[in-house]
Amino acid sequence: MVRGKTQMKRIENATSRQVTFSKRRNGLLKKAFELSVLCDAEVALVVFSPRGRLYEFASATSLQKSIDRYKAYTKDTVNNKTVQPDIQSKSKLML
Repeated sequence: MVRGKTQMKRIENATSRQVTFSKRRNGLLKKAFELSVLCDAEVALVVFSPRGRLYEFASATSLQKSIDRYKAYTKDTVNNKTVQPDIQSKSKLML
């Protein structure tokens, strides 16, 4: 059975939107975990629900350690002018 592409637009029904958020959040957290295990990558993920609840995943010892590493990396690369434009825009979306 083949599924069609889901059109990306806001779900108007609040109950359906919450159920979809919950399912996709769980899938996203699972994928972050799989990426960290399979590829031995340091992964940090922060998600805020529409109601403001925080969900986080960090493969390192702490999320703060990953955030500090990210800040140090972006500070160093900006000073050296080696950051690619698309990476900068994606990093702004992530924080």
